[in-house]
Order: sequence, then C-alpha cells, then structure tokens
Amino acid sequence: MSETSTALQISEVTEVTGVTPLSPNTSSGNPNEKLEVTGVTINPESPLTTPPKAPEEAKINRPCFATHDDWFKLNGELQKPGLYWHGWSKAHGDSEPEPLDTWVSTPIHSIALTQDEHGSNHGLLLRFCDPSGKWKEWAAPLHLLKGSGEELRGELLSNGLRYNLQAQRLLLQWMMSQYPNRWIIAATTTGWGPDTDAFVLPGATIGQTEIRFQSEHAAHDAYVQRGTLESWRNNVSKRCEGNPVLVLAISVAFAGPLILKARQQHTGGAGIHLMGDSSKGKTTALQIAASIWGAPDFVCSWRATGNGLEATASARNDTLLPLDEISESNPKEIGSIVYALANGHGKQRAARTGGARLSARWRIMALSSGERSLSAHMNESGQKVKAGQEARLLDLPGTNRVHGAFDKLHGLESGSQFSNALKEATSKDYGLAGPEFVARLIQDESDLPGLYAETCNLPGFTGSDGVESRAGSTFALIAMAGEKATEYQITGWAEGEALTAAMDAFNEWRSFRGQGSTEHRQILSGIRDFIARHGDSRFSERNPTNEIAPPVRDRAGYWEDTQDGRVYYFNAPGLKEAGNGHDMPRILEAVESAGWIVERDGNKRSKRKKISGQVVALYALRLEDPEP
Repeated sequence: MSETSTALQISEVTEVTGVTPLSPNTSSGNPNEKLEVTGVTINPESPLTTPPKAPEEAKINRPCFATHDDWFKLNGELQKPGLYWHGWSKAHGDSEPEPLDTWVSTPIHSIALTQDEHGSNHGLLLRFCDPSGKWKEWAAPLHLLKGSGEELRGELLSNGLRYNLQAQRLLLQWMMSQYPNRWIIAATTTGWGPDTDAFVLPGATIGQTEIRFQSEHAAHDAYVQRGTLESWRNNVSKRCEGNPVLVLAISVAFAGPLILKARQQHTGGAGIHLMGDSSKGKTTALQIAASIWGAPDFVCSWRATGNGLEATASARNDTLLPLDEISESNPKEIGSIVYALANGHGKQRAARTGGARLSARWRIMALSSGERSLSAHMNESGQKVKAGQEARLLDLPGTNRVHGAFDKLHGLESGSQFSNALKEATSKDYGLAGPEFVARLIQDESDLPGLYAETCNLPGFTGSDGVESRAGSTFALIAMAGEKATEYQITGWAEGEALTAAMDAFNEWRSFRGQGSTEHRQILSGIRDFIARHGDSRFSERNPTNEIAPPVRDRAGYWEDTQDGRVYYFNAPGLKEAGNGHDMPRILEAVESAGWIVERDGNKRSKRKKISGQVVALYALRLEDPEP
C-alpha cells in the first residue's frame, strides 16, 4: 500500500482499503498483540498507550501549560503524555496550596502564528498527535474559537485529538495564550501564493515553504498521491501518444497553473466540453486528466448546484475541474454556471451583519463531457446559448475518432480494452504529475508570458472573429501547457505532440461551430426553421394563379418563385418572430451579411410591394443553401 497526502501534514500514513470492523473475538486479550484486520495491521503500541520502561521525572516551573510528548513521572507517579496545566490548588484557611496537575489533551504544540497577505485570517499552526501515535499539522483559523470554540474542538476531535471534557476551557485558554516566534503566511485557497514562487496544496506547499494552507476543515484533501511518476508516465501518459483527444485532455489538466503564470489572468479560466456517443471514451479522458492531480474521484459530476460548483472551483483553484455528463445539470442554470466558472467570480452574498461578504475567486481549467453540446442542452429548457457562453465552454466532438475517443490502441484489440487498461493504470498511479509540473514551473526562468503570446500568434490559433480569437487563445494555452510538460520530461511525448493536438482541436471546434457569429447563426437557423414549419400556413403566393387560394392566418408574408429560386417576402412582425427572439436591427444585419436580401428600395433593406391594392414594405429574402 502507498503513502497518501491529506490536508494535514501526516507522517507514516498508511492507506486503508476494505477495512473490516473488529469483532469482540478478534483479540486474544494480550494488550501487546498486533491485531490483524482485513487490509490493515493495527499496532496497539503507541506513545499514548504504551509507557516507556524508565520514564524521566519532569521538572515543572508552576504555574504553566506544558506539553509532554511521552510518558513521564511527576512526584514519583507515572503520568500519560499530553498537554497539562501545572498549577496550584486554592488555599483553604492556613493550609498551603498544593500542586495541581490537570491533563488537558493528548500532545499538541503551536508551531507558528499565521495570517494572510492582507494581515487578516489569523490562525495557529498546530501540531498534534492522534491515538495511533501519528503527528499531524493543521493551520487552524482563530475565528473558530469564537463562542464556546466547539467548531475548532470538533475538527480536532475528528482528526484524533482527545481532550478532557471537564477541562475544555483550559484547551481554549492554552490556544489563546500561544505566541510562537515563527510567522507564516496563511493561504485560504489552493494554488499560487501572493507571489508565484509558492504553490499551495492542502497537504503541502511547493516552493516557498513559509506559506501553509489554512482551512476551517482539517481533513479533506482531493490532491492525494499514489504510485510513482515514472509508472504514471509509462502506463498512462505514453499510451496517450497518437490519441489527440487524450493528449488534449492531459494538456488541459496542466494548463491551470499557467492561467496566472503565463496568461497573467488573475481570475477566471476556460473549459473544453468533450461531446459524443456514450461509452466511447469521454469519461476515460476525464479520468486521465484527473490523474495528474488526484485519484479517480477527483472527477466531479455536473449534477450539482451552482453554489456547490462554486465551492469546488474555489477548492481546485489553479488546477483542474473535471465535470462528467453535462446532461445531469439543470439546463436552466447551466448558462449562468458556465459564465461563473469561466469568469472566476462567485455570487455576491450579504453577511449576517448586513454588509457584503467577499465572494469566492478562482482560476480554473474545466474539462467537461456529455452526449450533447452545451447549446443542445440549453435548448431543452428553451434557453439559447450566448456567444460568451460558447466562447467559455468550447464544444468539441470527442468520439469521432477511429475507436471512439481513441486513434491508437498501443497493441490492444479494442477501444474498450484500451479504455479499461487506462482506467486501471490511473487507479494505481495518480496525483504526482501536477505537483512535479508546478515545481518545474517555479524553477523555469523563461519568459512564459512572451512564450504564450508567441503561441497565440501561430497561424493555427488565428480566429476570424472575437469568439474564435478567444477560443484560439484557450487552445494556445493548452498547447503551451502540454509542450512545457513534455519539456520537463513529465509526459514522455515527442516535441510537438501537444501543439498538434491543440491545433487540430481548434479546427474541429471551429468546424462544429460553423461560420459567423453565434447570434447570426441563430437568426439564420431560426428563419430556416420558421419557413420549414409555417411555409404553407402563414405564407401565400404573391401573385396567385389560382383564384381560390387557401386562407392564411397570422400572415408572416408571401412567396414568389423566380429563376434563381423562391423568394419569401416577410412582413416586419413575421421576420421578427422568425428571428429567434433577437432585435430587428440584429436580424436585418444577419440576413444582410448572409446575402439573403434580393430586393430593396435604395439604401433600405425593405422593398415596397403592392399587395391587394395596398403598398406595404416587405423584406425580400432568398435563402442560400446551408453548408453541409
């Protein structure tokens, strides 16, 4: 079994899987017996339970708090380890006060004072021992001591500290009396510290070590590690060679730390949405990307509230947010969620005192999967995708390769075998490549913003409009991340593998999106659909040859066949209805740019026609065939 990382700095941690609870008959009754439990060996010999053969006599300068890490003698009597209050009893009458020794808790130390870079969020870096004898560290926010301090005591209890219920006020008093000489910076989010020379994770700080993660919760950490980087490279990363979708997914996972470091963007990010048929490898791509930062359960679900995803994005700051199966999200809310994730700002909320609370901030790269596009999912609830949403979560066909999401199976017989092999590999080696990438990035003295600008200017990332340019810059960042990881000898790929995959993906995204702006495409599509639905019921021939014409209700206009094709003469209300809810000037701009207007009066976009003895202004449109 392998060493794992938690939000606490834990020494000699053993990963436990499949643990079976002890039954009453498990032990023979021998206190020194090692108890065998399925999946783990429990050693009852702990400093907290097993006294040494010759404990030393303690020297106490009363009154004081003192932490004894091992058993000791006091006035010839054996005392267990822990934090003690060594004081004096109250004198009664002429009697002298007597020594009073109160056990407060299991061993605990205050190592440093903490505060954030703004001088707020003060706390204490605590080091304490759990019943198994393992030492843990937690940067505890001091505001948890408010009131009775039960929130702080609860977190300590959850992580193995035991304390005297009748002396819990002494535990809080001890904390409030601690002023260690050492100061460290408290980071309240993961990712880059105040300067980009330190990268904070819940269980470790990469780079400058005088920064620690400080959280109200001491145990949760998604950034767990297992196996070796070499094994991950050989069994996961190298198998992605020749598979552009997988190469892109890994490059997305490496791109998070570059949002600030290379793109110099302080909040926000972007996302790639892999779409396609079910069981074709999309989730496998997400698991491969997740293995760079954590275990398979690093992959999250789209089935979450907006508030929940905000909290998750904040906890994954500067790394990766993999989200599986977009169809499980609420189609009415997903548009605003996409904006929030890519803009990097949580909702503004009021504090209990009536003021405004600081909203959450993050920088994140998202990798999403689903059977349909963002636009199709939003259409389910009658919503229309906006250009800003389309530019922030990029729809990319992900299962149109030779074997679903795969092109090269590296000796295996089928896509399913290849997928299973990758899933098995990512369950054995994970959480190592991301920290290694960050460590190398801190040491990298090259001009990262300049390199990013050069990558954006490559012809393969050039866009024809604002949305395409924004998407091109996202794919350029992804390409840069993959190439940097290759340069750092993390991926094992050939130079140019990540760049080619990102350029191909940009072209695939552009082909799927279609030409023109999002609004123009929506307007033209809406007019086509309107004519397909209502061509016979709401239009009639402008100069009918048949004297008995069918009646038309809610008339939208007329039609006339010409040598170049049928022309539809829309009245203004009909064209506005057909234009997918857009304003009339935007509709006219779209049909003008598409070359659909075939008749007009002077500089106007309408044409005055005589209908049933009356002259009315109509819009003469001949629809071009859509591109295949």
